[in-house]
Amino acid sequence: MAMNTSSQRPLENWQFILALVIFFSVATFAILWHISRLQSQLIESTAINNAQLLTNALAEFRTLYTSEVVKTAKQYGLEITHDYIAKGNAIPLPATLSMLLGEKLGERTSGSKTSLYSPYPFPWRQDTGGLRDQYMEEAWQFLSQNPNQPFYRFTEHDGQQQLRYATADLMRSDCIQCHNNHPDSPKNDWQAGDLRGILEVDLSLDQAIKETQANLQGTIAIFAGIALLAIIGIGAVTRKLHHASAELQQRVQERTAELASKTKELERSNHELDQFAYVTSHDLKAPLRAIANLSQWIEEDLEERITPGIRKQMELMRGRVHRMEALIDGILQYSRVDRVMVDVMAVDVGALLREIVADLAPPESFSIVIAPDMPVLDAARVRLSQVFANLISNAIKYRARDDGHVQVSVKDEGAFYRFDVADDGPGIAAQHHQQVFKIFQTLQARDTAESTGIGLTLVKKIVEEQGGVVELDSAEGAGSTFSFTWPKQPEVDHAA
Repeated sequence: MAMNTSSQRPLENWQFILALVIFFSVATFAILWHISRLQSQLIESTAINNAQLLTNALAEFRTLYTSEVVKTAKQYGLEITHDYIAKGNAIPLPATLSMLLGEKLGERTSGSKTSLYSPYPFPWRQDTGGLRDQYMEEAWQFLSQNPNQPFYRFTEHDGQQQLRYATADLMRSDCIQCHNNHPDSPKNDWQAGDLRGILEVDLSLDQAIKETQANLQGTIAIFAGIALLAIIGIGAVTRKLHHASAELQQRVQERTAELASKTKELERSNHELDQFAYVTSHDLKAPLRAIANLSQWIEEDLEERITPGIRKQMELMRGRVHRMEALIDGILQYSRVDRVMVDVMAVDVGALLREIVADLAPPESFSIVIAPDMPVLDAARVRLSQVFANLISNAIKYRARDDGHVQVSVKDEGAFYRFDVADDGPGIAAQHHQQVFKIFQTLQARDTAESTGIGLTLVKKIVEEQGGVVELDSAEGAGSTFSFTWPKQPEVDHAA
């Protein structure tokens, strides 16, 4: 009877091991499948965001060119035509210039393509401006009913994955007369708001797919290693169940330590995957630089014929491009607050404030007074500098007069310091106190004061990430006081 029980134990142990192997295999496969889906979603989401940004840039460029450059050019007797190169006193049509811009962007953004089409192409665009495939026809039908929504599809062309992203190009009121009265116009009953065409952006997904697949291979290897080590460990423990309990516990501790080490490696790998979208967003600046360069090239090509008014409009356009670049920078700073570790060091707040004021270079008549009792504390110097720089910069930017005044003071509140940045500017009405901390929100038109609408949002996120709070005390016409609390000792890094 004892021999029968002894002979059954190995069989039972191997059945247990086999069950665990199957369990870990299924679990590993499920996790990898889920990660693969997340990768696909990240690729598609990134491509759609890039296409949307490029489409918005092209649309803003065309709108600005139509309303400012073309209008001014007509006043100086310049002809607006598609064959402007062949004529001596002409500049390109908005649609012609938009297609040229799309071509230049495609040369500089890994093969992206842009096109502008409709069922009513002008005679010189019969071969390239009509609805040439089923996607274009479906896009026209969809956007005719939903002009405020994009129409996009992921397709394969010549063996390459790509995104086709189409948006509605609506007839503007200041374009109706030209389109209805042009002798070659295929349609002469346009009204404001009619769907006159479609702007399509095609982006290749090959590079993004390669990068994510490379990251996924590393993740798969880590998971396979963890599963293998777990199976081996469990098998070893199972085979030695008849040994002393002390030895068994020792082996379990060893395997647990190995598993913890591999888990940390997996977390680092997933963190690199999370950074994929962040790194990709840096490439969004390339189309903006292309727009600025193209406007400069046009200005240089038409140097002898361009008027001061048109030159001014070109400069205005480049300024708005730079504003969009600043917006991207602001978004990146905002996204890095809780993802990127910064060094903690002893910070002389008074010296830090003097450096910030020197960098901001306020007008000579503008006074910034720093209280003499500023503390020295252990803090993330970069983060504290970002908070002060944004608050003082806003006080300078939105000053009511050049001889304005800013007072920076501090108060000890136990575990925290309370810093106040008070100015004598125009003030902020009470109903706007919450709005100013929301991302992309500004109280003045961006053409009046260059602003991305991210600065105070960044301040709020940094302070709250440090465990503090931000408050605003202000009334219209009575200046503003921004207050925030900062811990005397930074919180312990959980990753340490």
